Amino acid sequence: MQYILLLLVILLVATQNILQKQYNQSAKLPKPYLFLSITSFSAMLFFIFSSGGRLHFTLDVFWYALAFAISFISAILGLFLSIKWGSLSISMLVNSYSLIVPTLYGIFFLKEELGGIGVLGLLLLILSLFLIADKKQKVMFSLPWVMALLFSFFGNGMCSTIQKAQQIAFDGGYKNELMIMALLICGGTFFLLSCIFHENFQEARLCVGMGILNGVANGGVNLMMLVLTGLIPNAILFPSVSAGGVVLGFVTATFIYKERLSHIQLVGYFIGTLSIILLNL
Repeated sequence: MQYILLLLVILLVATQNILQKQYNQSAKLPKPYLFLSITSFSAMLFFIFSSGGRLHFTLDVFWYALAFAISFISAILGLFLSIKWGSLSISMLVNSYSLIVPTLYGIFFLKEELGGIGVLGLLLLILSLFLIADKKQKVMFSLPWVMALLFSFFGNGMCSTIQKAQQIAFDGGYKNELMIMALLICGGTFFLLSCIFHENFQEARLCVGMGILNGVANGGVNLMMLVLTGLIPNAILFPSVSAGGVVLGFVTATFIYKERLSHIQLVGYFIGTLSIILLNL
């Protein structure tokens, strides 16, 4: 049963990115802020339900939630725009590289050791970046796309780092409270930005529908990961989710959206996926 849930998590990880790509292609006037506001509020409901009403909010946790919210805004807005402006497969791969941020945090601030497998994974990650940036590439990089990738990369990495720091500080407690407060801040911020930039409500049904689905997928992933961490060894769980989402994203980008990478980029993509597995071990 737990491996069926694992497969479902991988599918939902890829589904979030596919929904964002599809929304950008389907909407005549995409509304990123309204879309991400709906996504945030929808994901928040999962944590409210999973808590069973047993919540205890404190000011100390709020500051972690605020830092997480700022990082999450950068992460999901950066990913949304990178998928809009560039390759779905490469955007998903680079976003997955963000796991290096909490890894480095553990090394420099928590005095954790990076074993031989981790060092190899880090070296392969760096190599894959050079190969993906092949000058003869079929997928062209643009400044807006690169900037969006950086926002997504650092935002997602900081989300994991802040979660790690919060769990250490509170001995594994207040998980739901952290996410509820953070997603409430995110949803409210994106809604305010939607009003400031005068996003109209044309095609609102498409935006609301896909935004809810995206939020449900996001909340479902987080909820099932909480369940699976107690059922499947981390050495299997995290590499499977990270690499599985990247591989499924590549298949989708290739066969549905007809993206084509150069041969060197394909090698870089394979090496990058391998590096993600090694860094998760």
